[in-house]
Amino acid sequence: MAFAAVLISCGKQEEVPKVENQSSTQNIQPNTQSNTTKDIGKKWWIGRYTFDESAKNVSGDGSQSWSYILDVKPLDDENLIASLQIDGFQTMTRLEAKVNATAMDIEFIFDKYGKDNMFENYKKGDRLFAMMRNTENVVMTNWDKLKPNVVTNQEGGKVMFRKVAS
Repeated sequence: MAFAAVLISCGKQEEVPKVENQSSTQNIQPNTQSNTTKDIGKKWWIGRYTFDESAKNVSGDGSQSWSYILDVKPLDDENLIASLQIDGFQTMTRLEAKVNATAMDIEFIFDKYGKDNMFENYKKGDRLFAMMRNTENVVMTNWDKLKPNVVTNQEGGKVMFRKVAS
């Protein structure tokens, strides 16, 4: 008898959950990007960047200075490459790097030395440094194997490179 009462009481709850139809414009998957949108974001990094630093020399007279020129170029439709030239006090560095990039960040992986490079401090595959940009397109640098010559510039997350040409 108790079993029948449960069936009868369960049978009285015949409410069906309400299902509302969504229009086709509401059926968009979240966080999807077309390849075109991703490529445009990654391609934002294409261009020339510069960074200059200087320090007093050991004797306190004059200064020691270095100029960094970073060129990010397309390798093909999907990939970027970079070349970095550092010139200054006792320095002539020429590096070629592979690039991993998204719309908001980019990292430079050492590939090979360029012509006229003075010293060989890096191995193929070393992460040299990375950059990220904020929503105002201000670029901040995080150093890795490659470090600036001035110790106070070696702190990560500071604005170092500035985009000077696209």
